[in-house]
Amino acid sequence: MRLHRLRLLHFRQHRDTDVEFGPGLTGIIGPNGAGKSTLLEAIAWAIYGTEAARGTRDSIRWRRAKPRSEVRVELECGIGAHEYRVVRTLYGADLYQDGAAQPVATTLNEVTRRLTRALGMTRDEFFNTYFTGQKQLAVMAAMRPTERGQFLSRLLGYDKLRMAQERVRARRSELNAELVALERGWPDPVALGAERARYAAAREEAERQLGAAISAQDATRAASDGHLPVFRELTELRDRYAALVGERRVAEERVRQVVEVLALLAGEHITAAAAKAELDALAPAVAAHERERGRLAELDGLARDASERGILEVRLTEVSRQAGEVGGRLVAARVAAAAAREAALRLEADRREHEGAEQAYQERHAAWVRERQDAASKRDSLLDQYRDLEAQRHRILEAGETGACPTCGRPLGAEYGSVLELLATQLAEVKMNGQYFRARMEQLQGEPPELTALDERRRAMAEAVERAAQDLAVATRSAEEAIALEKERQGLEERAARFRAEIAVLRTGYDAARHDELRRAVAELEPARERAQRLVADAERAPKLASDLHAAEERRGRLVETLAALERDLAAVPFTEEAYQAASHEMERLEGEWRRAELEVAVARTELAAVTDRLLAAERAEQEAAARAASAAALQAELRLHNELDRALGDLRTELNQEMRPELAELAADFLAALTDGRFDEIVLDEAYKLTVLEDGEPQLVISGGEEDLANLVLRFAVSQMIAERAGQPLTLLVLDEIFGSLDEVRRAHVVQLLRALEARFPQVILITHIEGVRESLDRVLRVRFDEASGAAVVTEEGAPGIPGGDDAVVAA
Repeated sequence: MRLHRLRLLHFRQHRDTDVEFGPGLTGIIGPNGAGKSTLLEAIAWAIYGTEAARGTRDSIRWRRAKPRSEVRVELECGIGAHEYRVVRTLYGADLYQDGAAQPVATTLNEVTRRLTRALGMTRDEFFNTYFTGQKQLAVMAAMRPTERGQFLSRLLGYDKLRMAQERVRARRSELNAELVALERGWPDPVALGAERARYAAAREEAERQLGAAISAQDATRAASDGHLPVFRELTELRDRYAALVGERRVAEERVRQVVEVLALLAGEHITAAAAKAELDALAPAVAAHERERGRLAELDGLARDASERGILEVRLTEVSRQAGEVGGRLVAARVAAAAAREAALRLEADRREHEGAEQAYQERHAAWVRERQDAASKRDSLLDQYRDLEAQRHRILEAGETGACPTCGRPLGAEYGSVLELLATQLAEVKMNGQYFRARMEQLQGEPPELTALDERRRAMAEAVERAAQDLAVATRSAEEAIALEKERQGLEERAARFRAEIAVLRTGYDAARHDELRRAVAELEPARERAQRLVADAERAPKLASDLHAAEERRGRLVETLAALERDLAAVPFTEEAYQAASHEMERLEGEWRRAELEVAVARTELAAVTDRLLAAERAEQEAAARAASAAALQAELRLHNELDRALGDLRTELNQEMRPELAELAADFLAALTDGRFDEIVLDEAYKLTVLEDGEPQLVISGGEEDLANLVLRFAVSQMIAERAGQPLTLLVLDEIFGSLDEVRRAHVVQLLRALEARFPQVILITHIEGVRESLDRVLRVRFDEASGAAVVTEEGAPGIPGGDDAVVAA
């Protein structure tokens, strides 16, 4: 990993800090609590998100920032063959790759997942490898023996061998299960062969029986075909004889029907002649009836007109009376409707005035509520800030000068007084602002008089609008009633005109006495007319009945001749029922023998198909048994291969772990000898990876705290170098945070020299410290200080000794 640039906006102590990193040994120097370690925390937060930061989201934001100010960290770095730029905020993240304009990931989880995969390490592994602080030097010593070996194997990539071995063992279990399933219920090959031979013999016998059945069927078919012409000839004669008998029976029935028709027609002809004679006698009475009926119809029409005239005159009188009443009501409605226009204008004016009063009230009320909410929100924010500052001040007072900084965890020392003074100043400022906003809240508690007056005015105008609306509704109803009454009056006048027109077209001159006289005359002539109507139909049928009687006589003659011809045809047919029955019985016998032979053929074919299916099943069983044997052999071969792989991977893991401890101890010993001028030149790591320092070949059971830190430091260097040599990961970065705490000046110089010697492996080393004495040995110095005036950390770059341009330059503030 290679760091290029880091920018912090409102992140902890940093208001707006922009730092560029380069190769070589870079020192970040400043007092405790100034914000040095915050730079490393920002790097980890940009990569891994919330899990890499201390506290909550709200505690990350710079204390003097506004409540909703943006918190952003932007990191530019190189990982492997790619260059990345990650921008992370409290609620979002974007990841850009190789200078692309569009991000390759745009969510918090996706950005963390991609960067974790690119680095190949979790957050804890990343910190325990690249980052080294005084508190983390003994990280392996705090682990259990099993955890130490697993930690180193994971860092060096050996856990991939364990995963491969687990996959080999899982596949081996699958192979064992498949082999057991194949061997379960495995049939006997000898029994399968015997069963196949038995079914083959049964198939040959079934084929022989089928051939015999087909031969018998052919013989019965030949006999049936030989008798079939004789039977067909007799069948045709029988059908011909039966058809002639049927035709004779039909002819006899037709002759009988024609005789019956002749008798019926003769009787009807006599009745029709008598009806015609009686009809001629009734002709004068029928003519008189027709004359009187015409006169009666004329008087019936005059009677109807007289009745209709009376009804229309009554209706005309009633409609005229209703029209007079409607006219009186219409005059009163028109007077009331005249006030509708004036009521509408008054309502529109009252509504506009009410809307203006309502708008003025709502605007003033919203402004009052907004001022109260703003004052309450700002006072609550100041209360939270006051409690937070008071809690920090209380913790610092309890810890004293030797206590740790509440933000970075470093000892305060000489910074104790200045930190307390800064907190006191901030508390006073927050308290003063809080008192102002509390007074403002009390001032805004009651409703302003101006708002009360506006409320009363809008209520009065609402009542005026309601009254005007009621007046308009009354006038509107009167106008609608006038329109309805006008329509009703016009309708009544139209009905009266229609009644007058209908009365004008009705006839006059009706005589009731003459009407009764004609009714009596028509009633007396009505029986003669009805008798004549009944006789007309019978008299009119006489000519047609005479014609029908002559046609029936001719048809009877023809039917008698047809019946005689049928008798002659029946006598000429050479058919006897006895000969036909004998031929039919013989044909039925031959057909029965053929059907039995056909059934025997079908049974033989079914038996042959069943035996063939059994034979094929036996052959398939033999083939499946052979295939299962081949599959079992392949599974056994694969199982032997996986057993060998399991043993080989286990041996390889054991060998690598055995080689790892001596090599790690040797690398750490070289580093320790360089740092102690050869006093300690040997380190031993036991099977539990517990470190023991040797001096002249003798184990040093008791060493000082500084020597113990030095031993743990060289062990961390050795782990990092082994990762660079073996794991194949681009580990080009080392970050050391306050590792000089317990080392004297000479050993500090040795540590710096060792870091110089590691430049081939780790071309970028970042050293964080509050010790000024090491700055002369660094390639680049970034100084971090806390500016009490702005309340933010300030980062400046100093010209290191031996570097042109010694003037300080402000990197960010």
